[in-house]
Amino acid sequence: MTSPRPGSDDVARAHAAARNAGPPGSAGEPPRPTAGDHWRRFVVRWGWRAYALPILVVVTIAALIHGGGSANGSDVPSAGGTPPHAVAPPQPGASTVIKRDTGDGTQNDTALEAAALPAGGAYDKSGDGTFRVLKGASKVVGTTGRLWRYSIDVENGLTGIDLTQFQDLVVKILSDKRSWSGHGVRLQRVDSGPIDFHVTLTTSLTVRKYCGYTIHAESSCYAAAGSVPGVDLPANRVFFNDARWVRGAAAYIGDLNQYRIYMINHEDGHALGHEHAHQCLPNGMAPAMMQQSFGLRSTATGKFCSANPWPYPPGVSGAPGAEQPDTAANNEYGKGD
Repeated sequence: MTSPRPGSDDVARAHAAARNAGPPGSAGEPPRPTAGDHWRRFVVRWGWRAYALPILVVVTIAALIHGGGSANGSDVPSAGGTPPHAVAPPQPGASTVIKRDTGDGTQNDTALEAAALPAGGAYDKSGDGTFRVLKGASKVVGTTGRLWRYSIDVENGLTGIDLTQFQDLVVKILSDKRSWSGHGVRLQRVDSGPIDFHVTLTTSLTVRKYCGYTIHAESSCYAAAGSVPGVDLPANRVFFNDARWVRGAAAYIGDLNQYRIYMINHEDGHALGHEHAHQCLPNGMAPAMMQQSFGLRSTATGKFCSANPWPYPPGVSGAPGAEQPDTAANNEYGKGD
């Protein structure tokens, strides 16, 4: 439905009246149009559109300011050109507003470094501090090198995570030829007898007990028996932080499964004797031993790597990457964005 417009006779009479009339004190002189006259003629001509147009302009400007001027409403980089099983790295200077979980139920809603825990599902912050071995065993994978026997454990009191899915994924990843087995080591899951290291799903506050909390971000770690001062640790243990298992990391936002693969390969890599790596592989991928939970920028070159969960991605030279002891200068924490 359109708004009514003035007829031609009405317009002619209005024009004649304008010619014969003049403003007070200037008889016979045609009146000079004022701003109000222009507005009234605009309203007569366009009806309700005259009022809608200014509102539309204001709304459009506000939307552009709020959206940062993005043509598609999204700052997420496209996946074009990203290698398989990898996520495009953030661009230098880019930041994302995510929430840091403080561990006491409160959150700080500010622009944070790449190490901050993304928003997501609920997780248990504390359990009872003891662990149990989950029943299950696998065949030996790999054909050469030392045999490492590992168990899969969980902290008592931890709830809300599918433990069957958890242990199945650990075995599947560690048995994959892109992982450590078949590259100079053999691996076998066991639930009794000699165990070289325990792969343990642990609540976030218990992780801090064994891994420390000098870096104020949720993390996982490997701790050798007796290596934590003042804490009884009788066995070699990989600690998977349930906060990360549930929510992942900024480098893998949108692909939690790939982050879990990275988590398994990275922390178990420490149990197998690997140190951190600090620069991209020759094809631009991050090594599995880079601290990808803390960002994807190489501390050696300053370049961004693309996320990669595998120690030996197919067709990539230089894998698993050069490894060096950690120093204050080469730590990825705080250098990811």
